[in-house]
Amino acid sequence: MDMPLIASLVTFVVIMSVTPGPNNIMMMSSSALFGVRATLPHWLGVNFGFNLLLIASVFGLGELIGRFPVMLDVVRIGGSLWLVWMAWKFAHAGWAIGKAGSRAATAREDRSRPFRSWEAALFQAINPKAILMAVSTAGAYVALADTPIERVGIFVTAFILFGAPCGLLWIFVGGGLKRLLAEGASARWLNYAIAGILMFTIWLILSA
Repeated sequence: MDMPLIASLVTFVVIMSVTPGPNNIMMMSSSALFGVRATLPHWLGVNFGFNLLLIASVFGLGELIGRFPVMLDVVRIGGSLWLVWMAWKFAHAGWAIGKAGSRAATAREDRSRPFRSWEAALFQAINPKAILMAVSTAGAYVALADTPIERVGIFVTAFILFGAPCGLLWIFVGGGLKRLLAEGASARWLNYAIAGILMFTIWLILSA
């Protein structure tokens, strides 16, 4: 096995996984607003969805999209509409908190909530950074193994061992900020911030 290439892969995984992106920013914000435990399903969904995307990339997802680009357009538009709805939920929750003047507004039926695992997993299919990471890994490290199955094993193991913990770091940072940001005006502006992040992500998706 090419150990220098393995070391390069691990370095790539850590750098790409620990740097800011839609997943990390949203998980940190979610943890600050809802707590570490409530955000863990989001983290699990991110990792499950990304590894499915990685597996698909190894087996030719990029080539398939190249032949049928309309598939990517449909996913982009559908995913963006769903993110608009999520952004509205967070913005509305922030407005409700400001109107009530207390955290009690979050008890409303239409309050904001953490992402569910399946939502976070589906989000990877329209996440520009995740798509870049998956396609880049599948293309740049093809020499690590002779067969797609072997490459999948190496790539998924690398991202589980060295990539997934990076997301946890962001969640724990958010959890540490929870006491400062989870009530009153701070909670209102944090909801607005998450809504803004989602809208910025939509812009990235549609302009990619």
